[in-house]
Amino acid sequence: MKQSFIKIGEGLTDLFEFTTLIEYNHKRINRIVYFHTPHSEKQLSSVAIIMNPTAEKHFQAMYIMTNALKYPYPEGNKKFNMINSAAENYDIPVVGIDVQPPDVYPDLELYFNYLISVLRLQRWIPPLQ
Repeated sequence: MKQSFIKIGEGLTDLFEFTTLIEYNHKRINRIVYFHTPHSEKQLSSVAIIMNPTAEKHFQAMYIMTNALKYPYPEGNKKFNMINSAAENYDIPVVGIDVQPPDVYPDLELYFNYLISVLRLQRWIPPLQ
């Protein structure tokens, strides 16, 4: 099964698109994952919508906003609260994990491969078949 990230931008309008994806596709969503980088200089977080695999298990989409919000702990922020509120409306599980920042990798595809490995290790997506 192919598992791929579909990149969404980082701005406010992209956040509205992200929450609209939650609203219209909530039945297909497996979970929402925050990728936090608290030890990096910028302390930014990325967030992804992990969809359930397609019926034939050929593909699993993951929509991601990289470096889209400030690290939300301890005080939180509006973007973080907006995403969590949208997830809560549809009983979508929300999880988070600390990871390396994207700028550690020379190419965004390598970073996405790293994140897929993290997701598999956490058993948040199915293993490679």
